[in-house]
Amino acid sequence: MLRIKNKLTVLDDNNSVFTDYSTEALDYDRDTFTITLNSSTSYLYVGFYKPINVFYVELGTANINAGSFTGEFYNGTTWVALSGLYDEIASLTRSGFVQWDRGQTDEESVAVDSVTKFWYRFRPSVTHSATVINGLNIVFSDDTDLKREFFESSDFLPSGETSHILSHVAARDQIIQALRIGGAFKSNSGIRKDITAFDLLDMSQVKLASTYLTLHKIFSSVMDDPEGIYKAKADEFKTNYSLAIKTPFIDIDRDDDGINDANEKIQFKTLRIFRE
Repeated sequence: MLRIKNKLTVLDDNNSVFTDYSTEALDYDRDTFTITLNSSTSYLYVGFYKPINVFYVELGTANINAGSFTGEFYNGTTWVALSGLYDEIASLTRSGFVQWDRGQTDEESVAVDSVTKFWYRFRPSVTHSATVINGLNIVFSDDTDLKREFFESSDFLPSGETSHILSHVAARDQIIQALRIGGAFKSNSGIRKDITAFDLLDMSQVKLASTYLTLHKIFSSVMDDPEGIYKAKADEFKTNYSLAIKTPFIDIDRDDDGINDANEKIQFKTLRIFRE
């Protein structure tokens, strides 16, 4: 099922000719799209109905021309540089996170290609080769995080897969559902709504939990002996997840405005841990 509430608007601006890849970008297991960004005439636009500060790109075919991204946001008058931009994807030469400081000064929505969003635009320092993107959305951990906990995690890739991205997606969705069950919600105009992955204001608060949960899912899928080593590893990472998710505060965007307000630190003391 497509996670429509997580949907970013993704536009390829090729010298003011726009192509909308939002549907292709939404999930990491369905469609792909190909972009070729020019260092002087192209932008990659990423928009949402409220401010965000991170997204994750999973590549099918990487750009081979090494470089970097500059990033900008609209401040109500003009486009200005994003502060704290961290381009982990190295201008689409590898999969990874793109992140910047939350709460940019005077951030405003603006119409781009007749679509009004809070937009972030990125331009490469060098012209790209054709780059195939499997998905541009959000997860809470990636394969580099797995390697920090279990270096040989790449040895357990499913047949035909080049990363564990779908396990990361499953972990993301399970964490969000656990938070919902624990009582987390947001409210806009007095109407309660389910939280989504983009309502977590500080992804680092759940990154370790997502890493352990993803590893638990990986070992659960390969174990063939109920008393074997893979079962032991699955149980170990399940226990580690159970501890990591008990972080006392998870910042949730309760008023749905994309700003990390002082009163949006939610304490979960009795969060129930999943059972399989």
